[in-house]
Amino acid sequence: MRNRIMVGIALFVAFLVIAVLDIFWLNFIIFGAILALAVLESLNLYNLKQKSIVVIAVVFFTLLPFVGGIQDVFKIIILNLVVVASVLAYSKNENLKLILPFIYPVAPIFILFAIYQSYGVSALFWLIFTIIASDSGAYFVGKFFGKRSFSPSSPNKTLEGVCGGLIIGIIFGIVSGLFLMDIAFIIVVLCSVGVVIFGIFGDLFESYLKRLAGVKDSGVLLGEQGGILDRIDGYLFGVLAMYMVLI
Repeated sequence: MRNRIMVGIALFVAFLVIAVLDIFWLNFIIFGAILALAVLESLNLYNLKQKSIVVIAVVFFTLLPFVGGIQDVFKIIILNLVVVASVLAYSKNENLKLILPFIYPVAPIFILFAIYQSYGVSALFWLIFTIIASDSGAYFVGKFFGKRSFSPSSPNKTLEGVCGGLIIGIIFGIVSGLFLMDIAFIIVVLCSVGVVIFGIFGDLFESYLKRLAGVKDSGVLLGEQGGILDRIDGYLFGVLAMYMVLI
């Protein structure tokens, strides 16, 4: 447990340093590395062997700095999916699961970078702080008051913990959003509510995938913290809510 906490603190400090520096092309490279590692981990979850999927995802990611950020990212995602689907059809590949990594985690990571590209590092702070507050609230409320299971996909999550995380995450999201973002109050509220709800189910979806794959963690890169996908699952769903509200 101590090692898990230390790794978590180290990751957060690293994020703070990178965020304070806020060098666009450095962040672009870091996003690309996270994308490659996340896709590589997803291959294990989907029981796929084709590591060329990682290369394809990174190639399409390199297009993002040259389009209009949040306004055009969906076009790149659609283009990516169409190209992959076309290749599958042309080669008569019977493994339709090959398109799954491009839906998750590729598409959400593309949107995450587009949010940064359009709204700056403050938006990432907002998203991350909101999810952390929600996760922490769910953990502590569930630990002390949890009795009823929330979902068979994640037996350790309790309904009481989820409700606690929902309330704490929304409150923290609104406060941090008002402090970090120069947008209307109603947008801050809608984003905070959406990010927390989607974030909860992002974590649940990751648990669901791991149970189907029969693994405890998505990877081993972060030691007791698991893999990259284990750390960013809530963000990958949460950013979808932020995207839908902001556009």
